[in-house]
Amino acid sequence: MTTSTIHTGATISEFREGFFSLVAQAQSIVITAHMSPDDDSIASVLSMYTILTKKYSDKKIQVIYTGETVERYNIFSYFDQITFVDDISNHLDGVDTLILLDVCKYSRSSNFPDVLSQVPTRICIDHHASPPAEFSLALIEPTYSSNAELIYKALDAEKYIDKPLAELFLLGILGDTGNLTFVDGAQTEVFLIVKKLVEIANVRIDSFLSRYRTIPKRIMPLLQEFVKNTKYIDILGWPTMQYSFVERSFAETGGYSDEDMSAASHIYMGQYLPRIEKQEWGVVFSPRSDGGVRMSSRSMSGSVNVRVLSESLGVGGGHDRASGANFKSEEGTPVEIDFCIQTVLDFMKNNKPVLS
Repeated sequence: MTTSTIHTGATISEFREGFFSLVAQAQSIVITAHMSPDDDSIASVLSMYTILTKKYSDKKIQVIYTGETVERYNIFSYFDQITFVDDISNHLDGVDTLILLDVCKYSRSSNFPDVLSQVPTRICIDHHASPPAEFSLALIEPTYSSNAELIYKALDAEKYIDKPLAELFLLGILGDTGNLTFVDGAQTEVFLIVKKLVEIANVRIDSFLSRYRTIPKRIMPLLQEFVKNTKYIDILGWPTMQYSFVERSFAETGGYSDEDMSAASHIYMGQYLPRIEKQEWGVVFSPRSDGGVRMSSRSMSGSVNVRVLSESLGVGGGHDRASGANFKSEEGTPVEIDFCIQTVLDFMKNNKPVLS
């Protein structure tokens, strides 16, 4: 099937027509997103699942993620329909349609991306600026504040909206906009959408956030470790880099799960990246149970484009201001945190930053 990638919001109605035409022909559909799911990723897959099951109750529709479950989202509608597996590539037999959300590269959803690329019909909805893979149909719009907002517009979600679905869209929009603090002048329509969603969900935003963003007491030592290990590095030509990490031995001794590690690193980033005085960007490294290391980056407008940094290293991607990456273990040998840090520093020493 010929690839058709649509980039402009003026053609959203065209995409919608093509999307529902392909889904109507599908017999077995799998919905997925990037590994290490965040608020917008979960909101994207669950809002998509909600709309498609309402519209096509007779179809086999599954939501499958590569990786461990993230239980803090279990308060949301249809979370129990998500299957977390070692790798999605092992669960695509008989699947004729793959819907990839909040990511446009198969390698960020599976360790065996070639398997995903062989599914007969492949559809993508994404709001990242990364160069996309080939799809049967794609809507890629980096101007949108979140992928949840893009799905809301692309699928004309107001036709299907109810309280549970409104909460899902709120989850994604608030998550990717930092509770509406990252919205720029070209994205102000999102405020009108949030107004509608809050009214339909009948929630206060602070109360809504407290339902799934509480800080477990068990991760407090992890937060302390991130703060203790904070470093500042000056490399010629680059804005001063702030980074922190948790050693694998500390995580293993404390019995911390990947979900614990994600929660702690997310809180550290929200509070300390890049909010330290005169610090425009930073990176956090955290070990994972599969032997890999997760690298998460944040930056201020006009500073380092962390998406380009992750893509240039060949380990990830994301937003210009917020990116995620994974250093994967080879043949069962755990990746050392020091190796990841040094890889980034060596790259900086040998390359100029992309500022945006």
